[in-house]
Amino acid sequence: MDQTKREALLAAVDLGNLTRAAEKLGYTQSGLSYTIKALEAELGFPLLIRSRTGVRPTGDCLRILPLLREVDNLCRRIDQETADIRGLVTGAVHLAVFPCISRFWLPDILKNFSRDYPGITLNIREGGQEAIDAALKEGTIDFAFCSRQPNDPNDWVQFMEDDICAVVPAEHPLANREDLPLALLEAEPFFMEDSAYDHDIPRVLKEADFHPNIRWSSQDELAIIAMVRAGLGVSVLPGLYLREEHPGIRVLPLNPRAHRQLGALMPSITNLSPAAKRFLTSAKKTMGVK
Repeated sequence: MDQTKREALLAAVDLGNLTRAAEKLGYTQSGLSYTIKALEAELGFPLLIRSRTGVRPTGDCLRILPLLREVDNLCRRIDQETADIRGLVTGAVHLAVFPCISRFWLPDILKNFSRDYPGITLNIREGGQEAIDAALKEGTIDFAFCSRQPNDPNDWVQFMEDDICAVVPAEHPLANREDLPLALLEAEPFFMEDSAYDHDIPRVLKEADFHPNIRWSSQDELAIIAMVRAGLGVSVLPGLYLREEHPGIRVLPLNPRAHRQLGALMPSITNLSPAAKRFLTSAKKTMGVK
């Protein structure tokens, strides 16, 4: 299997659409379809299930997909290593991030990195914890800026600790406290971050043996804050979202204190491509991490 056929298949699988995959690779749609059909003939079995809504991998394709991604990653590393030997700073970095990190960390990180390494392309996607875990397992990203979960086998570089805080309406009877035991919120209507999106809040609540009266869950922290501001209930959110001024709410540290670790998560720090290593080093410098 040559590189052209492998890249065509991976683009089709990742985008779920032959037209968009062709546009990404600079092919015509018919040209991409011909390349994939040629690969299917070479391997002796179908690779894609085609429908009016797009394409998806067959069961046999799913069996070889991790190996194809591994080969693709190794080829990219070889290209970057040989470019490094020739003194050329090129390559691509594939990164996934929490939306809050995209908002509060990435502007400065990208500004400094793009200035120092204009020849390196950055491919960035946003996602929650489950999507990031899946991308790391599939090998579709080099590393992620996210939180660290207990017993995670991946390599980790910590950037900061982020407090987990209670959020109540500004006029709530508990709003003037110095801090807040979770037990005092047991009877309150509770707005919860989606557990597929965030694993830290459920962990903190479980550790405190706190069983919230959940009225609604969302992936949008600003929507949760808006509900609290309207006096419809309370919530517990990561502190990074709460650094900006949010009129109409009160942010209270939990008692006992709770936090999450934020940083860079990757399958192997030693196996990062040269471009990814440069990006990680630059990001640590920007964030003041030694």
